[in-house]
Amino acid sequence: MSQIKKSHAELFRQQKIDLDHPGTVLRDFETVLDAFGTEGLRAPGPSHLLPPEVLVELDSRMTRPLRLRMTRPQQASYPHLNGLYLLLRATQLAVPQGASKTSGRLVLDPVLLESWRSLNFTEQYFNLLEAWLLRGSPSLVGDRNRGYRGELAILTKTVWGLIGEKGLQVRNNLRLNNLTAYCMLALMELFGLAHVEHGEPAEGKPWRILAVRRTPFGEAVLETVLPRDQILPWDLGTKKMPRDFGVWQPVFQKYFPEWRNNLRLPETEFRDGVYYFKVTLGFPWRRIAIPARNTLDDLAWAIIKAYRFDGDHLYEFRFRQRDGAYAEVSHPYVDDADFQTDEFSIGDLPLQEGQSMVFLYDFGASWKFNVTLEKIEPPNRQMKKPRVVESHGKPPAEY
Repeated sequence: MSQIKKSHAELFRQQKIDLDHPGTVLRDFETVLDAFGTEGLRAPGPSHLLPPEVLVELDSRMTRPLRLRMTRPQQASYPHLNGLYLLLRATQLAVPQGASKTSGRLVLDPVLLESWRSLNFTEQYFNLLEAWLLRGSPSLVGDRNRGYRGELAILTKTVWGLIGEKGLQVRNNLRLNNLTAYCMLALMELFGLAHVEHGEPAEGKPWRILAVRRTPFGEAVLETVLPRDQILPWDLGTKKMPRDFGVWQPVFQKYFPEWRNNLRLPETEFRDGVYYFKVTLGFPWRRIAIPARNTLDDLAWAIIKAYRFDGDHLYEFRFRQRDGAYAEVSHPYVDDADFQTDEFSIGDLPLQEGQSMVFLYDFGASWKFNVTLEKIEPPNRQMKKPRVVESHGKPPAEY
């Protein structure tokens, strides 16, 4: 992180932070929080994205609604709502329940909500800024092909460079290379880092952008946290993030003394019991019961043996963490892995009943198993190892 310039320091000292300054991110974020009520919001499917009827209603309540005239809008059609959704997941204020088209919902974590309410405007603003640029990833907004933390910081720098120091005038509409880039631009506007001139959206068309310019506050913030001479700020390319918010607090607190506290994330709880997984590989499937204190390596070998594979290849599990970002837990021989299967207990998995993870065996052949957590039963002290309790279909030949 770069040293703060003298001109930026003076700007920081004069900056007011409240529901509408330097942008409307805090006001619009509160609007989305209020929409959850006591039962949460319907969010079907494994990614738990918001459905069209929720999006249209929420957009109408934004400070600057887009009022799109689209027949089948998706969450990415509303970049500002997409960005606010990303902040909800990256802060872990909103967590998923269920996974099906009927049961999938997003609900607010009451403990984290209490922590959020205890923060002042300055603390809320900078915690959300860290959620976006330090903790966010494209996978949080449903991009299945992208997902490492720090990628949003790179994409933000790319869009920032496209705007340029003189701003950007757009003849018809701004064309960015992917939908997540529009989300980054919307977040710049919400945080008051950029000013966007909106046009009237045409029938069936997305957000219409006529012009974009950087704000002085945006110049100061992004030159501080995303310096030009670094590809990535700090070590964002790693998946192991600091547990707590407040990474940038030592840098900004001199100019924003109101920044004293941060969101307090809950401790990860070990869930004891016997876990029942339905493991499918096309038509053949196996049901495997495994104690919580066994490891993912034990489950890996139970799957390999259940399908009569020889086990001579590397493997990994891939699943969504509490905030929606992907985690990969790799074979013990993968030295540079952030997590290894022989050190990760079944009881530490963040899956809820009905949610799934992927078991990838043999990176060359890419055998991809879907592993669904069906239920968790009370601990059985007589059960020490995984057990195949049901088997259907002949396994394919490995070679």
